[in-house]
Order: sequence, then C-alpha cells, then structure tokens
Amino acid sequence: MSTQSMKISRTIRHIMGVTVAALTMLVVGFSITAKAQCAASFRSMAAASVRSRTLSKASVQIYSATAGDNAVNTSIVGLWHIRFLVGNDQIQEAFQIWNTGGTEVHNPNVDPREGNVCLGTWNEAVPQTFNLNHRVWLYTANGSFLGVGHLHETLTLSDRGNTQSGSFTLDLYDLSGNKLTQLAAGTVTGERISVSEP
Repeated sequence: MSTQSMKISRTIRHIMGVTVAALTMLVVGFSITAKAQCAASFRSMAAASVRSRTLSKASVQIYSATAGDNAVNTSIVGLWHIRFLVGNDQIQEAFQIWNTGGTEVHNPNVDPREGNVCLGTWNEAVPQTFNLNHRVWLYTANGSFLGVGHLHETLTLSDRGNTQSGSFTLDLYDLSGNKLTQLAAGTVTGERISVSEP
C-alpha cells in the first residue's frame, strides 16, 4: 500500500472507525466493490488516481468535436466529450449533457452493469465559467454504506465555445455532511459535439 493510501486509511479510520479492510475496498479495490448509481464512474476516477493508469490516445480522439462553426457559443448547454486527468494521466472519459434548466447528465466510459449515468446541477459563476456539482451514494458489494461521493468541477469555455477546461475534485462525505477524505483531484477538458458530426 502506498504512503498516500496509508494516510487516507488512517484518516478514514479515525473519522468513521472504518476498518482497514473496508478502506482497502474503498481506495485500492474500489473498482470492484462499491455499488451505486454512477459508482463505477467514481470508482474508476479514484482507483485510476491511485494507480495512475492511462487510456490510449485513439480512444480520446474518436469523438473529438470539430470547431467548424463560425458562431461563438457562450452557453455550455449541449453535448460534450470530456476527459478527466490527474497530472498527465487520463483517468476517465465521458459524454456529458448540460441542460438549460441547470441540470447535467454524465455518461462515463465504464461498465454499464454497475451504473454509468450520473446526475448533477450547475450554474454560471461568471460569463463563460461554470460550476458543476454531482452527488452519488457509495456502498460496498455486501450493501454496507460507505458515504456520499461529491464531484465538483469548475470549467471555462474557449475556442468560440467549442472547448471547455478546468478543474475537478472527488471527495467522500458522511451523511452529516462531514468531509472524510479526497479521493482524486485534477483537470478536466472537453470538446463540444455538434449536430453536424458523423
């Protein structure tokens, strides 16, 4: 177990009294234990942050949007192909829909049998800069409650509104709203998918 994983283990055990085995399932074995809507997305981000695995460049470029329109789009509303990075390592990609009513749907590239649709809410902080907030219930495979995952993003539009970039954090909270630990943090980038693409 790495130094970072051991530090996270001590923090969670101290705050929640979680056993070392439960923490191992959460951080190291996260990719096979937690069950919840969108949990596979959160598991892949946390596990990849710890293991620093990368995806092939081919999978990143398959759905890249083109900036063929001359119009400037100042709204984030629409369909996006996004990527999460920790350092230079891509840990996840997803399709994401930002709706006019301030809601968002996130469809990560993970096994759909474990829940691959996330829901969020957003607002425009300043012109062309947006804040996003996700919530997800996290459980072990045997049904024990682990906590609530909070994914936060801050994004800014560029390239005539056809690209986005910013930062994200993924944190674990208890039911009382107390932060237990940070599971991952990094950057997020994305390209708008236009209706004219094949």
